[in-house]
Amino acid sequence: MRPNRAPSHHGLLAVLVLLATVLFATVVLAACAPPSRPPAPAPSPTPSSAVVAGTDHNAAAQAYAYPAAKVQEWVREGTRAPDLPAQKVAFLTFDDGPSTDATPRVLDALHATGVPATFFIIAGPQGLGRAGAPLLQREMAEGNAVCIHSYSHDYGYLYPRRKADTEHILSDQARALDALRGALGPGYSPDCFRYPGGHMSWTGLAAADAGLTARGLSWIDWNTMTGDAEPRKKEPRTPAEAARNVKTDIAHAGNPPVVVVLMHDAPGKRISTEALPLVVADLRAAGYAFGVIG
Repeated sequence: MRPNRAPSHHGLLAVLVLLATVLFATVVLAACAPPSRPPAPAPSPTPSSAVVAGTDHNAAAQAYAYPAAKVQEWVREGTRAPDLPAQKVAFLTFDDGPSTDATPRVLDALHATGVPATFFIIAGPQGLGRAGAPLLQREMAEGNAVCIHSYSHDYGYLYPRRKADTEHILSDQARALDALRGALGPGYSPDCFRYPGGHMSWTGLAAADAGLTARGLSWIDWNTMTGDAEPRKKEPRTPAEAARNVKTDIAHAGNPPVVVVLMHDAPGKRISTEALPLVVADLRAAGYAFGVIG
């Protein structure tokens, strides 16, 4: 019987060369492969334009929304009002929109400064009828409040000879509410209303006030403004002047713990939007947080 032969040195060398070749090819392929991509980030939550039923805002605004009846009382009574908020609060308000030129700029400025506002809407042809529902839905989605200003904004119809016509005011308000529900959904139910021209400007409003109260609405005026709706000779010419008007009004009011700032987003209005960073900075420096009405 023949003895077993020792393995050939040439065979071992061939196996080692083959293994080295495979290992080298694996390393080269791994180096040339494109880097693995990290998992795609989860999409940011989409802001919701869905109104919280029975309110004028979405769920995100619940944390900084204040009842209109309280805001009215705080503004009217000042430091004498009961149940004042623990921290000073400022309410930025915009009247006479929406408009396709001014309102988007206002919303951009609010987003940039990180504060909300309350929009008092003309729901008829001058405002919502011309600008369309998407702007209201954007206002809601971005954490603002949407309140009723008017349907017609017609002084002669609402206040003939400067005296309130209760029937016309309440009819106009009901029509505005229907239009706003058409844009924002049947759950939309504001508790705030602003008389066109302001409550302070007209006589004979007691019956209209009572009618609004019966509908769950409180009227809201203001105690400071940029002056963007003043006659041309008094209207601010620069953003700095508009912001200074707000500071001056607050000082004249005795630095109240609650301020409601009147501004406008009607077609062609620009000065308040341009002044907004200054206004917000001044209010923050004075210790005010920001809320919405509703």
